[in-house]
Amino acid sequence: MKKHRKKIILPLIIITVIVSIGITQSSYYRKISQSQRLINQVYNRIVSTYLHQLDPEEFSKATINSLTENLDPFTSFIVEDDQYNINILTRGKYGGVGIQLGYRNNTMSVIAPMDGGPAKKAGIISGDIIIKIDDEDVKKYSFNDAAAKIRGQKGTTVKLTVKRFGDDEPIDFSLIRSEITVKDVTYSGMISNTTGYIRLNRFSTLTPSEMRSSIKSLLNSKASEIVLDLRDNSGGLLSAAIDVLDLIIPKDVSLVSTKGRSKESNRTFYSRNNPLIPEDIKIAILINQGSASSSEIVAGAIQDLDRGIIIGNKSYGKGLVQTVFSIDSKRSVKVTTARYYIPSGRFIQNPDYIDNKYILNKTKEDSTFTTLNGRTVYANGGITPDSTITLDPMKSLTSQFWRNGYFYSFAQENKYRYNSFEDVVKDKNLLIEFEKYLDKKDNILLPGQKELITVSEKINELDSTNINANKALKDLNSFYMDQQSKQMIVEKNELKEILLLEFAGLFNGPEGRLKQALKDDKVIKTALDMLSDKNIYQASLSPKEIIEN
Repeated sequence: MKKHRKKIILPLIIITVIVSIGITQSSYYRKISQSQRLINQVYNRIVSTYLHQLDPEEFSKATINSLTENLDPFTSFIVEDDQYNINILTRGKYGGVGIQLGYRNNTMSVIAPMDGGPAKKAGIISGDIIIKIDDEDVKKYSFNDAAAKIRGQKGTTVKLTVKRFGDDEPIDFSLIRSEITVKDVTYSGMISNTTGYIRLNRFSTLTPSEMRSSIKSLLNSKASEIVLDLRDNSGGLLSAAIDVLDLIIPKDVSLVSTKGRSKESNRTFYSRNNPLIPEDIKIAILINQGSASSSEIVAGAIQDLDRGIIIGNKSYGKGLVQTVFSIDSKRSVKVTTARYYIPSGRFIQNPDYIDNKYILNKTKEDSTFTTLNGRTVYANGGITPDSTITLDPMKSLTSQFWRNGYFYSFAQENKYRYNSFEDVVKDKNLLIEFEKYLDKKDNILLPGQKELITVSEKINELDSTNINANKALKDLNSFYMDQQSKQMIVEKNELKEILLLEFAGLFNGPEGRLKQALKDDKVIKTALDMLSDKNIYQASLSPKEIIEN
């Protein structure tokens, strides 16, 4: 009899658990139904009785945005032209004229025309300022709206009116839009006799093929070290990050896993092929606070698997996966559906991304993990480099010239004086001409100078005839004039570096600007030093190194 009881106890427990789960699920879905009904009732009441007749489309959009604002920063409602960014990531193509646009000094300018695009073929050049689109003043639009007006369906025409330094009259260009392919690898090449460099700008469907091509080229150039620059790469497609890792990590190794509520969200991704980069090739990954999402998957996996060294500054800290659900041809909703975990098990999302009062299934994550070699690493928002580089802030005058756009506008206005970037480099009077240009601009104030002007005005209000006060003010003004002259000398190297950057960009496009920037890049210099010294490289991957997030 006792044996018989024991046999039926376990089935009874299982049935009880199943019934309990069923009741709990039923209760949860009943709450959802009640909440939906409440939202519909409030919405209908407002639309039908509000003082003003509301635009249903705009009001619905605002209502949905209010819903998503209470969640994490990445869940959003996407409408019409917002689809552009999604299309670029998933297809890598768009209809347009092939120009990279910048917005400085309240003007829209051409950073660079793309090779083979309609703009370059028509004669639009770097530094051209766009003043009209289809005869409409650009200043009527926001930057994004103006950029959207330039894009359009392949085969259609757009008229751009540009102002070019050296020409008195504006120039009109009638351009037929074509299909433009966006490059993910903005530059790759050898930066020393043995070191190859790849600058990856984002992760899209094009990334794997562009990375494969770049890596093959560097290996053919006998690179024994490779630097992958992910600084300011805000991420993109998870699949692209996995494909990039597949080129680096040995076969059948866990790269990243995702965990969410749905069955489709719970997956582990492994390297599927033998790596394109041989295991004896040393690797350095560069990151900064602008490296996020897919960039952190790549950098984190490389660090956790001890395949390379990470250099730069702590990354952004985005460990959430989004899925885009189409509603119709113009609208979709991007929803955070999972967390991702890098090989050590770290979840690197910055904490407090959502108010916990909205969450029923709260989870507590571990904080301490180890890499393949046994190094201790921590999960506390982002990837911390093996070597953190503290960058020097811009000096006072340089910073103000930069914020006011003086470097860029000087380069624009004076580009016509040179035939090539090499001519700019050879110009010994470049800084002298820049100082003459600055004389025509608003005065730049050194620290404390603004306060001195205020004090001078107050003293003059009290007693403008006071000899001692006037002498003191005169001496202080003389001090600042002298200091500004001295500061120009102190900062001359930094001033010239940035001027050359701007001219390099105008003459040779983003690739030329990047190549020039690499010459004075402190992080790149550190990477070259660490990669060239076998002992330092190996020490960075040893267990004694502690990496704190």
